[in-house]
Amino acid sequence: MRFIKVEADGEAIDIPRMRELDVDAYAAYVKEALFFVDHHDILRSSFGEYPIATSEQQVRRLIQYLEGVAQRMKEAE
Repeated sequence: MRFIKVEADGEAIDIPRMRELDVDAYAAYVKEALFFVDHHDILRSSFGEYPIATSEQQVRRLIQYLEGVAQRMKEAE
């Protein structure tokens, strides 16, 4: 696997403020501040604009990964 180095300035929400977000505000944060889909239908990170997924299969695999993370966080509660 080959990686590129990404250097970018940006802002992110801190953990205490993120914990205070309701589900709708968090959804808006994800859509507006974390990700966007470019004109080539590539899912990208808003911070640095690096690609996250380039196909429907990759998005599904990302969802599977995030479901595993959700389960891990649920078990840690």
